[in-house]
Amino acid sequence: MAEEISTSLLVLVVVGIGLLLFFLYISSLERVYERIGFTRAEAGTILTLTLFFGWLTIPIFPYNDWWVGISIGGALIPVIICVLLLRSRRVGMAEAGIGIVIVATITFFITRAEPGVGIVADLEFAFAPALAAAFFSISTFWVDVRRAAPLAYLSGVLGTLIGADVFHLTDILATQPPADEMVILSVGGANIFDMVYLTGIVAVMLDILIFWMQKQQSKTGFGRVVHEFEMQAEGLPYAKDMTPAPKLQPGRKGRI
Repeated sequence: MAEEISTSLLVLVVVGIGLLLFFLYISSLERVYERIGFTRAEAGTILTLTLFFGWLTIPIFPYNDWWVGISIGGALIPVIICVLLLRSRRVGMAEAGIGIVIVATITFFITRAEPGVGIVADLEFAFAPALAAAFFSISTFWVDVRRAAPLAYLSGVLGTLIGADVFHLTDILATQPPADEMVILSVGGANIFDMVYLTGIVAVMLDILIFWMQKQQSKTGFGRVVHEFEMQAEGLPYAKDMTPAPKLQPGRKGRI
């Protein structure tokens, strides 16, 4: 009896932790969509459509014993978001093109077609495309997260889609389906846990984290070192116990 109770408690704890982690993940997705330029209502709509319809796959064309399709949540919705980012000019065509090429190249070399499974990547390299998208966007827009985050998302999503699914499509179609019947090969089939979807999300999260660290450094010792360097470069005296004068906000009056 005691063993049954302890087992039930263990199951409840595991399920509770799993639900908590899933809730935190969904909450972080909403923040990511807001960061790349969508309102809270738009972010909520995107999440609702992804969660309720994201597991559906739209067939596109047949090939031998395969049906090639695209997942609504794992690929179609992220691609539509990328198109909206380009149309609204939140991301420039030049930066987008360079970012997509970088991420697609890295993704192509770390992924492979596995018969009976699909396009896979080893765990130790799975987040390399997201890292590449994040660092490229930060190096392009070091001081403006509002422009870096959309670039990171677009580069991550389209770069992974092209490098993994498009470039390896012929490899997977050359294999035999796991059964002697028509099988759907779904691009982005794992929905919010697919590599295409996750790369864009993780890239933006990395951008947010790095910009937050940058902001914290500017408030502490790193900002003081920069201020000291600026004072010395201008030939002005500087003492370590000096506090930099507050900067006036544009359009506001005040005294220093």
